[in-house]
Amino acid sequence: MESQCIRVKLKPGKTEQFLDWALTLKSREDEVGESLKLEGLNTEFLFLERAQDGDYVTLYTRGRDLAAANRAFEKSKLPLDQEAKKVMAETWDFTSVTQLERLLEFTP
Repeated sequence: MESQCIRVKLKPGKTEQFLDWALTLKSREDEVGESLKLEGLNTEFLFLERAQDGDYVTLYTRGRDLAAANRAFEKSKLPLDQEAKKVMAETWDFTSVTQLERLLEFTP
């Protein structure tokens, strides 16, 4: 299994737009599960950080092959994935992406 954690700055004034969409995912578990299965992921976490220099989303994913998961997401025609791509394009500052260094990972 592979895992990654990235931190992305949200564009100024776009936090509420991102949160409005992200919080709908709680009631769309079947769609989220279908997307994760298509991508080969078994875990995905989203965190929000409100910092002095702006707001950030931290995304943790875990799956068998993360490169394949990214390719599957990019090619996906699932409505949820299409929405995610649109929201990310509108709210994420892709010039400010940090790949966090994994120090340790424990699984039973």
